[in-house]
Amino acid sequence: MARYSPSLKHRIPEHSGFTIIELLAVLAIIGTLIGLLLPAVQRARESGRQAQCSNNQKNIGLALTNYQQAKRLFPAGNEQVTGRFHAWSSYILPFLERSDVAGRIDFMKPWDDPGGNAAIADINIPAYACPSGMKMFPGKQDYGGVLGAWIDGDGNVPTTGDYQHSGVLYATDQTVSRPASPAAIVDGLSNTLLVAEASDREHIGDETRRAGDSCWACGSNCFPLSARAINVPEFDGFQSKHPNGLFGLFADGHVAFLHDRTDGRVLIAMCTKSGGETDSPGQ
Repeated sequence: MARYSPSLKHRIPEHSGFTIIELLAVLAIIGTLIGLLLPAVQRARESGRQAQCSNNQKNIGLALTNYQQAKRLFPAGNEQVTGRFHAWSSYILPFLERSDVAGRIDFMKPWDDPGGNAAIADINIPAYACPSGMKMFPGKQDYGGVLGAWIDGDGNVPTTGDYQHSGVLYATDQTVSRPASPAAIVDGLSNTLLVAEASDREHIGDETRRAGDSCWACGSNCFPLSARAINVPEFDGFQSKHPNGLFGLFADGHVAFLHDRTDGRVLIAMCTKSGGETDSPGQ
């Protein structure tokens, strides 16, 4: 007697693929991996931005050094003696390989003269923009010249002494009309700041920008140390978008990361050229 053998069309097909529970488990694993990877990616990106920011300042330092060797003086941070208010960052452009911009500036007229200088001031110079900055506008400058320290160790404005010209890239005026020389930096080139980050300084419309605080072409992109700490929102200058601190350029050309926790007296020592201090962060 022949055995019964059901035909293939009557067989119940076997199911394959993920169940809902398995799919949810896979999605949970993927979400966990993304959560672990995103901070690492963000850290890697910020590390790259910090490297570019440091390199910007090294190039600025080289330009300042070459300017000083050619002129025997550092540039005026803010050229106020003539009332034209040109900036240190305008004077070093030929040494930053931007003679194409420098050659168009009429230094015999104000920095924002509508006859031509105003339009030149709107040119963006890549070396003057920190890649971690959040804002962008014509002529932006994220690095400011250090005028000096306008406070003492107790955080008060001194009543004696020429603190207005205590730094290297100070404003020339009727009192001090000559920019600083390397010989004036008696605290040591490696201990004295020339430039520090001032990323995303206040910019509210064209009128404020024309005041110069955040424009490379105007001497007002210099600032003094006016607080015993950096990254203090209510104080101008010494600001960055990097975690825990900012980069500073010293007179010998080296760039160092200044931590938020840097002691106030050390900051004062770094911002002054002849205060008798020799404190500085590690190089």
